[in-house]
Amino acid sequence: MGKQNYTIIIHGKYNHEETRATYSYSKKNAPSLIIKDMDEAIILSEFILNKRPLSEFKEVFKNKFSPNFDPEKDLEAIGVINQTTMLASETMAISNFFKEVMAQKDNTEDANNMANTRDTLCYATNENQDATYGLLKTKADLAIVVGGYNSSNTSHLVELCEEKLTTYFICNSGEIKNKSDIKHFNFKKNKMMYTKNFLPKKEVTDILLTSGASCPDAIIEEVLFSLLDCFPNIKNTKDMLEMIKAEV
Repeated sequence: MGKQNYTIIIHGKYNHEETRATYSYSKKNAPSLIIKDMDEAIILSEFILNKRPLSEFKEVFKNKFSPNFDPEKDLEAIGVINQTTMLASETMAISNFFKEVMAQKDNTEDANNMANTRDTLCYATNENQDATYGLLKTKADLAIVVGGYNSSNTSHLVELCEEKLTTYFICNSGEIKNKSDIKHFNFKKNKMMYTKNFLPKKEVTDILLTSGASCPDAIIEEVLFSLLDCFPNIKNTKDMLEMIKAEV
């Protein structure tokens, strides 16, 4: 993309290790700029469309653009890539937004000065995020997210769920203890937690269960069995699993 004279817009967190690595590589090949969210995308669009004086650019995006970045010429053609820990759906929204901005800039229907970077997004990660968004539209008492504690895409699923529900981040079924307690990872504090009586005391409990993109199906199935074992009124968990599979 850089070799085709596009400026690279990186959707990511400026201080994140992966973003810094991507930025370090991209700035060697093309003008590069980091934005963290749609709000910053909107601000950038104001510079692109000359709604904001370019003299303010370097202060607004201080330390987030490559050396010798010239907003007057380096915002003529752009492409968006992302830090994989960012929500793929948000990156797509930002990319689509800039497509409209660049079309508006040139007063055309097609943004020929906007690189198509859809293929740079991880399909499995995006699919899992979309599926989790769908699950969050249903009512649930709590969420269980399964995946590696070092997995950035799984951590993002945890963030999504935490916005709406009490959420437990576990790596396998062994973290469910005594049919009532759970050992789980707090990735924000980078430490393990232990919660007693994590299941609500009610006749029917709705649990949202999801996992990271690379989590094996067998691990998720084991977690499901362990959760079903927490409910004494369910006598045959295998039959219950077959019922769940039939409904999917």
